[in-house]
Amino acid sequence: MKIKVLLVDDEPWVVESLKASIDWATHDFEVIGTACSGTEALTLMETLQPDVVFTDIRMPGMSGLELIKRGKERSLLVDYVVVSGYAEFAYAQKALAYGAMSYCLKPFDEGEIESILGRIKIKRAPASLAATDIETKLLAYMEDPSDELKHGLFQQLQELSVIKQESDAIGILVLSTSGTARPSLPEAYPYAKIGRMKHLFLLPLADLEPMLHQLDPDRGPLLHSLMAQENQQIYGIGVSERSTARLDLRRAIKEANELADQHFIRGGCMIARREPSLTDTFKGLLKQMDEVMRAGDMAGVHRSFDELSQLFAGGALTAQHALQLYHVVNAFLYCFRSDHEEQLLVNREQLLMTYPSVTDMLQDLRQRVARSILEAQDHDVIHTSNETFRTILIYVNQHFTEDISIQSLSQQFYTNPSYISQLFKKELGETFTAYTARLRMTYACELLGSTDLMVGEIAERSGYMDYFYFTKMFKKLMGKTPSQFRTEMR
Repeated sequence: MKIKVLLVDDEPWVVESLKASIDWATHDFEVIGTACSGTEALTLMETLQPDVVFTDIRMPGMSGLELIKRGKERSLLVDYVVVSGYAEFAYAQKALAYGAMSYCLKPFDEGEIESILGRIKIKRAPASLAATDIETKLLAYMEDPSDELKHGLFQQLQELSVIKQESDAIGILVLSTSGTARPSLPEAYPYAKIGRMKHLFLLPLADLEPMLHQLDPDRGPLLHSLMAQENQQIYGIGVSERSTARLDLRRAIKEANELADQHFIRGGCMIARREPSLTDTFKGLLKQMDEVMRAGDMAGVHRSFDELSQLFAGGALTAQHALQLYHVVNAFLYCFRSDHEEQLLVNREQLLMTYPSVTDMLQDLRQRVARSILEAQDHDVIHTSNETFRTILIYVNQHFTEDISIQSLSQQFYTNPSYISQLFKKELGETFTAYTARLRMTYACELLGSTDLMVGEIAERSGYMDYFYFTKMFKKLMGKTPSQFRTEMR
């Protein structure tokens, strides 16, 4: 009996694309209906009683989130799969929290949808685990490492001569490629597609080193043969192993999967194994980064990015560390832009599709943080109950590029210079000199990032007639020379 599917999207072409992306019948699924709105879908769910609903998130009227919520409230026995674009992953996360079992991306990829269908089949037809499909069992075990699934998987690995008994070590190989097709490694090795372009192979441990020799990026004939025959680039090769004394299989597979992405950190195709971790150092830098960003400490931000760049350059960190950094920085950026959730990336695969390398990611994040800090420094809106100081402050914000001083302000506003000095300390927590220096440096940073003016001219426009004093103050406050800052902002 086929598993019944309902497709929901307010754009008909999306529904047709999803229908055409996969041979549903081959996988024991049947598309029994389509809907163009959440309201229509809810009605069809009650009449057609589908087993699975693929639904868009953003739809006029009832959204995909509301559809899932109402379906749950009516106790409809439906599995929900979110249809999402990159810009909607924040919503996809909410949908998963509402009870959706998975999501698939636009444009649709056959391998990605097949993986989701496989999980649904496992969930809805546990008896299918008795079949000899090693990929199905592997994926089921990755989702739910229960004793029952583990026993069935290891029993089949014994039948395939990968191991002789459950305590034997297993060689684990993950290839990150430019295509979705299975690389032509020996058919005898159990295989599973674990990502859009990620390919997992399980080997007898005795076969692992010879296979790595064949896959060596410099001299391995098999690697070059694969790339030539299949017109497919091998980006990275992750290696791990499983034994009861060290790692369980599920953890080792995740480790190899992560290591296959080391090309993002080091550049070029490579065989990657686990190296000594710098996790504690990295966590400390993440905390430091969060603190300096929230304090608006531009110099501290640049120092933190420099230290993180050096850590990544050492090769001991992984793409997963890069994703953690990305999330920390974007959590900060979200505070300054309400629409920033449109740029969020949810998983490591998206990160690697967005940036060519970790160096490009670091440069982009550095620029965005610096610009956000500068944009957030709106000095015209200061909450103070002292009207005299408010008037003085507005004047300073408008004339900071000119030759102003405590004395000139005293004459301008007929106020004692000592009193003006005390107001700055009391209301802003810093001296007049420090405040005007910050205004001038903020303006200088804007000019460095948005114009091609000479540094000397920027110094003058920012209120500094002495070029050397300007560069000295800039480096003290920003942690970089003006030229270095300009290079990193572009």
